[in-house]
Amino acid sequence: MAPTYERPRSSRLGSYLRGLGWAVALALIASGVLAVVQALYHPFDEILATAEASLAKVDTVLSRDALADVSMGSLVLTGAVAAIPLLRKGVRRRQYGVSFWRGILSSAIFLGTDKLYRYARSVGSLYLSATIALFLAATIILVEIASRVGKAEDEADTRTELMASIVSGLVFGLALQLAERLLRPGAR
Repeated sequence: MAPTYERPRSSRLGSYLRGLGWAVALALIASGVLAVVQALYHPFDEILATAEASLAKVDTVLSRDALADVSMGSLVLTGAVAAIPLLRKGVRRRQYGVSFWRGILSSAIFLGTDKLYRYARSVGSLYLSATIALFLAATIILVEIASRVGKAEDEADTRTELMASIVSGLVFGLALQLAERLLRPGAR
C-alpha cells in the first residue's frame, strides 16, 4: 500500500486562489467581448430589455415586506446563504446542521443577556462592574442550561461552541468599534 500524501495548506490555498483568479479572468474577458459585440452590433437588445423588465419585477417583489418589516430579499438571501453550503462537496451536513443550530442558540443567548445588560444599565442603580458581572453570570447560566438540555456526550462540544461563538461575536464587535473610531474623520 502506497503512503498517502496530503498537500500542504499553502499549496491547497494557492491552488484554489489560482483557479478562482482564472475563473474571474475568463468571466471578465467573456463579459468584455460580449459588451463590445453589444456596443457595435446590438444583438442582445431584446434579451437585455426582457432581462431588465424581469429584474425590475423581481426587485419589486424582493423589496416588499414579507413579515414583521423583513423584506422578501432578506429572506431569500438568508435562505440561499443557508442552503448553498449543503449543495457543496466538502461540507459535512450533520456538522453544519449542529453548528447552525448552536449558532442560532448562541445568538439568542447573547441577545438575551445583552438586553439584560442594557436594561440594567438603563436603570442606573447598579455600578458598571456589577452590570458586567450580571451579564457574565447570565451568559454562563444560559450556556450551561443549553449545554445540559442536549445529549450528555455532546455537552462539552455544545458548551465550547456556544462560548466560542459568543466571545467571537463580542471580539468582532469590539474590533468593529475600534475600526470605526480609527477610520472616522477627525479621530485621533
